[in-house]
Amino acid sequence: MQYRLTNKELDIMRVLWSSDTELSITDFIRLNPSLNTSTVQASLRSLLKKSYVRVAGIEQHNKVLARTYLANLTEFDYLLEQIQESSQGTLAFFAEFIKRETSDTICELEKMIQERKASLSQ
Repeated sequence: MQYRLTNKELDIMRVLWSSDTELSITDFIRLNPSLNTSTVQASLRSLLKKSYVRVAGIEQHNKVLARTYLANLTEFDYLLEQIQESSQGTLAFFAEFIKRETSDTICELEKMIQERKASLSQ
């Protein structure tokens, strides 16, 4: 997908990522009151164009029909994509990450790396 999200698009995606159901524009505003209708509509149009979201369905809201939306991309996949595209690269990211982590986290990472290495050599 490889698009950078604007701050408002990221706000919309965070609402979607935190929800386990499809959302209408009204739902976005209810879940994040700092958003307004025109911002949500514009951001969703852009996110649809980028294929980060999809129309999941149509439901009745008061007297009107409203589209509902779902994310096509998980938060993890988006973050991973951003790290991989970083000018510093993945290795630099993890080097900095390791500098800031606790011993327990580093031990867990070492265990995961060893398991991954073993699965690659099979």
